[in-house]
Amino acid sequence: MPVETATAHYVFHSVQTDAVQPDTQEVYHAWLIGQLGVPVDRAINYYKYRDRAHMNQVTGKVTNGWADPAGYALHSIWPWDNHEVVHVVSALIGRPTDFFNEGIAVAMQMDPQHDVWEPMWNSRSIHGWASDYHRNREMPALVDMIETDDFRRLDDTKSYPMAGSFVRFMIDDRGMERMKAFFRAGSRDASRADIDRQFNVAFGITLQDAEKRWFSFLDAR
Repeated sequence: MPVETATAHYVFHSVQTDAVQPDTQEVYHAWLIGQLGVPVDRAINYYKYRDRAHMNQVTGKVTNGWADPAGYALHSIWPWDNHEVVHVVSALIGRPTDFFNEGIAVAMQMDPQHDVWEPMWNSRSIHGWASDYHRNREMPALVDMIETDDFRRLDDTKSYPMAGSFVRFMIDDRGMERMKAFFRAGSRDASRADIDRQFNVAFGITLQDAEKRWFSFLDAR
């Protein structure tokens, strides 16, 4: 039987045999809005599924979660979410290529309610994953990942934490306002040349120099 649970910023849609964590989601929401500085003027619909099979049965998608920013909605198998909701909120700023769009969602995977301030991917720091990929020469050059089609050709178990690590590094190094400026200028189908130009304008540094700084950061871990 369907169950609806309404909170200040969400309407959770689940089934009677399932569970959601509205309090944890609201704590995360407050932190996320504080970080991005974007007002959300309506409730976000949170569709919770028991597992991937249930998600597939209802939506036709074989995944752990997906976002519908235009509909102010997210779909997830998790009782609270710190990834798909980032897509819903960051879309109010802009929509760059998938490297950066997925990157910011991974970069914001904290758990404020439990004082976890290091973005995690499969229970490990995203910078830890990226450091290993860089050290083991498993990481493509940044220029070969930043276009949407190139990013989507990569193994997402690696591409997501790599993108998250770079975006998190740039936020920490240059600030969220510069990241937001980059998002506002971007588009999902932007070319390498477009991205390089937009990045330079937003961050005041070339993409190549940013990559060098990121690699130095990873090498020092």
